[in-house]
Amino acid sequence: MNKEEIRRKILKKRLSLSSEDIRDKSRQVFLNLAEVVEYRNSQNIMFYVATRSEVQTEEIIKMSIKMGKNVFVPIILPECIDLAPSKIFDFDTELEKGKKGIFEPKKEYYRLFSSENIDLIIVPGIAFDLSGNRIGRGFGYYDNFLRKVRSSAKIVALAFEMQIVKKISNDKYDIPVNKIITEKRIIISVERTA
Repeated sequence: MNKEEIRRKILKKRLSLSSEDIRDKSRQVFLNLAEVVEYRNSQNIMFYVATRSEVQTEEIIKMSIKMGKNVFVPIILPECIDLAPSKIFDFDTELEKGKKGIFEPKKEYYRLFSSENIDLIIVPGIAFDLSGNRIGRGFGYYDNFLRKVRSSAKIVALAFEMQIVKKISNDKYDIPVNKIITEKRIIISVERTA
């Protein structure tokens, strides 16, 4: 299957999950993420803000803020197909639905931060393979962003087990993730070197 066929197939499966399934599986992903060294050792973490059928990130974002970590979420910059990390202090009051229907900081809460100072990037995706290749939402924002982060930054994907596929063909522009965390396991895919 090509990327578009995989995207359609996995998205259809993911959209069929009930709210309870999403909540329960997301909670287990959250617990698994909390155990990985990349999360525990990172101070500056950029999280995606989940759409309805993705692994939910609200709870882990709130917990990370309480733990004293610097938490960033992306602002979509449509004019250059890019993302900019913005620091948040309060998930409930500082975000609103933005471009593409994804929650991002309200303009008065823009606190832009250099992508080069991010330790850990938590990325979304539609499908992943065991080598860390990913199929995203199809807009190219994360691919562009990940090319700009420092090579020592860790990239971790959160996914439901049903989003793991046998093989995703990648090209030179695709940046693989270091780890994929599902509700059932932690998949170590590639190590980036500084």
